[in-house]
Amino acid sequence: MADTVAPGSPPGPSGTGRQGSTDDLSVTFDSTRHVFVPGQVVRIGRSPDNDIVVGYPAVSRRHAQLSTGEDGSWVFENVGGAPTFDGDQPVTRVYLTQPVNLRLGSPRGPVLRLEPAGTPEAAPSTMRLPGASASPGPGPSPASGDELVAALRILIPVRSWMHNPGWRQGLRLGVITYALLPLLFIALFASSGNLTTPGWAYSLYIAPLWAIGFWWLIRPGPVRKLEMWIGAGIIVWTLLWINLVTVNINDHLTKSGHSLSILAALGVGLNEEVTKALPVFLAGIILLKFRSTKLDARMWMFLGTIAGLVFGVSESALYTSEAITTISGSQVASQQVSAVLAFAERVFVDGFQHAVWAGISCFFIGMGLNYRRRRVQLVALGILMAALLHGLNDWSLGFFNSYWPWILIQAFSLFLFLGYTISAAAIEQKVRETPLFRGESIVMEAFWQSEQEGNP
Repeated sequence: MADTVAPGSPPGPSGTGRQGSTDDLSVTFDSTRHVFVPGQVVRIGRSPDNDIVVGYPAVSRRHAQLSTGEDGSWVFENVGGAPTFDGDQPVTRVYLTQPVNLRLGSPRGPVLRLEPAGTPEAAPSTMRLPGASASPGPGPSPASGDELVAALRILIPVRSWMHNPGWRQGLRLGVITYALLPLLFIALFASSGNLTTPGWAYSLYIAPLWAIGFWWLIRPGPVRKLEMWIGAGIIVWTLLWINLVTVNINDHLTKSGHSLSILAALGVGLNEEVTKALPVFLAGIILLKFRSTKLDARMWMFLGTIAGLVFGVSESALYTSEAITTISGSQVASQQVSAVLAFAERVFVDGFQHAVWAGISCFFIGMGLNYRRRRVQLVALGILMAALLHGLNDWSLGFFNSYWPWILIQAFSLFLFLGYTISAAAIEQKVRETPLFRGESIVMEAFWQSEQEGNP
């Protein structure tokens, strides 16, 4: 990409070429005109801290700058990784001696109109930066109404904001959504008499954030249309199975009271982990049978966390209503504090806890789906590991007169989950290289090897 000089006299050594200029520069982008005075450095790019923000993906965060030399002449310089074009010609530097249209990012990118003042095509502009005076005078003069309006348009460019494509970026949309949803909850549900409402509302509010975090941790690959359909099916199945099967089994296991025996707690853990693992396993079997498609074990691990989040949201709606009843019915401050903390734990962490256990079991399910020779053993190992952690977690809350064993079990569960997110690819690679999982028989290989050694 060679330096390009705008039409006109090119710059030369000191004392030659075009004469220096002390004119202002008019820059027009997206129907908004800005005027800059000599001596300023004008930054242009996608980042919001630029003087001229160009919110297009093909434009660099710090794309270009405009500055003046010692003689006051204006120069455009491309400083970012993305190119700038004058027509179809890429340019890195343009000496502005007359109006020019530059396209940023590509030959069809957004147009930046640059007009040095005093040239025939440069119409006078009323928009000036604060402190830029149209004509010299002995002292500051009172600002006219037009100048005030112009200044406000520069400082509060609402019109430019409304047309900026940056509003469609996921992060900004997420900030808007998460800032306004709690206010909407109050407006919509303040008069509700259903005590489960705060539980499911705030659990649904938190669950997508956990899902994004799990995706970043597990790195399962792109979530395409196929994975989205599988995820939707897992969500529907989990919700139906909870209400038709899981709740009834748990009622039979816990009918003796709130304090669970170790066997009852393990039964509850197994029941709930099967609830989350079953739709993931069935989805994998259906893909293998009807489409001969295998997904990476990490994708099944991620889909397992989705099932866990769904389970946690459903459970939060049930248990947070009990916390609200305690808060409103108790006159003891310590009980009220404990109930508020329990409400927060259910809303913020319940879905996360279930997702961690489901993620562990579904990693093994993914391995079983991809390596059928040990499918039953791998699936059983994953579900039983998660069920054991889950059952011990529930049992410790009633057995110990302390929260610390419960916290230790949660910490160990998290340690296992994060360990698999770190080494999932390495574990699958080793499984792929080991005949025990791949389909060959280690026993037969040893037998044939001994036969060959005995019969050279």
